Amino acid sequence: MVEGGEAVGCEGRVGGKTMVLRSIIALCLAASPALAAPAPKRPETVPKNAEEFARLPALGQLIEGGAEKDQRFRTYLVKKQPTSKGAITIFVGEVHMRTQEIAGGAPRILKWWYAARCSGAPNTISVTTRNLTPPEKGMMSYSVVPGAEPDPVDRTWYNVWYAVCLEDFNKYPRKQEE
Repeated sequence: MVEGGEAVGCEGRVGGKTMVLRSIIALCLAASPALAAPAPKRPETVPKNAEEFARLPALGQLIEGGAEKDQRFRTYLVKKQPTSKGAITIFVGEVHMRTQEIAGGAPRILKWWYAARCSGAPNTISVTTRNLTPPEKGMMSYSVVPGAEPDPVDRTWYNVWYAVCLEDFNKYPRKQEE
């Protein structure tokens, strides 16, 4: 747009002509409503108890849920894909866990990649994991002994193995200690 031989743009550079400047600003705002008013904020609801936490939208197929120490959590199977069938069956995929401090605060989501070895020699049955969120380079491997009660620290990965390999969800439930 040219005004009196001078270029005029949405930046509002006009040689001292207030009326033209206001017109240009109005034109720019009308052409771009996002600039005219800030976007309304969506109210974020922070769960206040275990019941509200459990009602949050599922991230996938629920594997387990409960509370441990000062955290409530729900673990979901998000992706499952076979990579090996036959004498040795292996699935890979993703597991997401929503956690929240029991004292309050916003929930957060942790994500893992996994490889579950479902069959083979008894000493090879396992789940291997790697954090995706927060990202880590190293992997952890958890041996699984089907039918044996897992240690509390291994309970989540046993539940993942049972859900992935045998479609047995919440095999070793957690107590709601709230």
